Amino acid sequence: MNEEFNRDDTSDGMQQMDERRFEKIKTAFERRGGMIISSPDIDRRLNNVGAEASTLNQSTILLKSGRIPSASAMFEELIHSAQYRTGRATGDNWVDMEIEAKAMLIRNQIAYGITDEEHRITLMQLEELRRMKGGV
Repeated sequence: MNEEFNRDDTSDGMQQMDERRFEKIKTAFERRGGMIISSPDIDRRLNNVGAEASTLNQSTILLKSGRIPSASAMFEELIHSAQYRTGRATGDNWVDMEIEAKAMLIRNQIAYGITDEEHRITLMQLEELRRMKGGV
């Protein structure tokens, strides 16, 4: 997990985001030079790390094929791509970047269209990350 940031694939409570909204986001990201890619190989990679999605760098997001991600997963990966783009993400500071992304998801639940169940899961993940960080 050092070089990539992952959205846990809990399956429980993770609802696919609206397809039209996803297509708009994907198109805008790709227009700015980004790539959102899926394939059976990527599915295996994401399954191996228990993730719904993953950000490799400022312009590459991996998603499982054959399904639209949850709003939480999509927006979290966009946050991570921005962290890379602004030079804040180094790969070694993944816990800090995860904490920042989770906090942003929590603050923007309604704007991002995040369900109450996804919000609850994100709160639990944030609490665990803060424990990992030493109670920050």
